[in-house]
Amino acid sequence: TYDLSITYDKYYQTPRVWMIGRTASDQPLTANEMMEDVISDYANKTVTMENHPHVSGHHASIHPCQHGKVMKAIVRNLIKASEKKVAESGGDAESAVAAGPSVEMYLFIFLKFVSSMIPTINYDFTMDVTADTSK
Repeated sequence: TYDLSITYDKYYQTPRVWMIGRTASDQPLTANEMMEDVISDYANKTVTMENHPHVSGHHASIHPCQHGKVMKAIVRNLIKASEKKVAESGGDAESAVAAGPSVEMYLFIFLKFVSSMIPTINYDFTMDVTADTSK
């Protein structure tokens, strides 16, 4: 199992995810064992082992340098999808933007983005979120 925490990275002005894994007998996982749960393209590159700023011990951290860019792309695509739906139903552009994701959905969208790097961790989603980053 994993304990996840989210902090705010002041430099990048985005959320930052930290995780530490434990075995069934509550022993901490090694760095290598935690990296086995990360997609190989991200292991030791985007996801690195670092000291958590508020909790003792080494945690796997997802570096936040691209979070803002990726989240903007996801939200932009969600708005485009809303615009398309509204246009098909005969609505106007203002309705489409209003039909886009609400501020409250940001955390769900962010967790969906994180799950693309660490697919072995299951989140309890209470709503469906599609994280499309295509342009």
